[in-house]
Amino acid sequence: MKQTVAIVEDDAEQRRYYADALRSNDYVVQEYEDRQQAIDAFEKELPELAILDIALGSDVGGGYEVCRYLKQRDASLPIIFLTSRGDELDKIYGLQLGAWDYQTKPVSLDYLTVRIESFFQIKQLASDANGNGRKSGDLNINMKSMQCFWKGDEVNLTPTEFSILAAMSEADEAVSIDELVKATHQGVVEDNTINTHVLHIRKKFKKIDADFQCIKTRYGFGYQWLCE
Repeated sequence: MKQTVAIVEDDAEQRRYYADALRSNDYVVQEYEDRQQAIDAFEKELPELAILDIALGSDVGGGYEVCRYLKQRDASLPIIFLTSRGDELDKIYGLQLGAWDYQTKPVSLDYLTVRIESFFQIKQLASDANGNGRKSGDLNINMKSMQCFWKGDEVNLTPTEFSILAAMSEADEAVSIDELVKATHQGVVEDNTINTHVLHIRKKFKKIDADFQCIKTRYGFGYQWLCE
């Protein structure tokens, strides 16, 4: 079955440029030029992945709002910000909203296609894994649905965060940064990006459990899932 990708981009030429490339790679592409048009469509049906610009015409933070809306509807839905805004604070905010990836224009069509393929690869690998899930103390992970529960409450993780957590929780010892990069199946994740993702994972667990301390930092090496 063909996967559906939504592109929310106010520049018609750029939107068509990326849409045509994705269609040539056998994706079903939905195109939207502003926040309201996209949300109206998403009310009826969600895509399987969304590519968002941040500034949508005069709506300077419209893409952020579309991201927030999508995450409220489906926390596991992968979102890629594709924007000319390359400030580090914008990137951090985008990731904090739950985006799976943040790319600064211009991005080559080949690169964008690989990023999208990497997500669907993660999803397929999860589907091929044990659908009955994993349990480690108060942690429950469903690999098939890519859902995570702590003490019975769902922790809304992005696909990348989920992959990192799954890799840590299944290991008996600390997992190196290099191994966590491999676990994301992305291939271009930097060390400091892994650290940022782990920081976000910790924060999400602490929202549910203020005493959460199960992710241990192994300085100079990586991280370990260890509940004492």
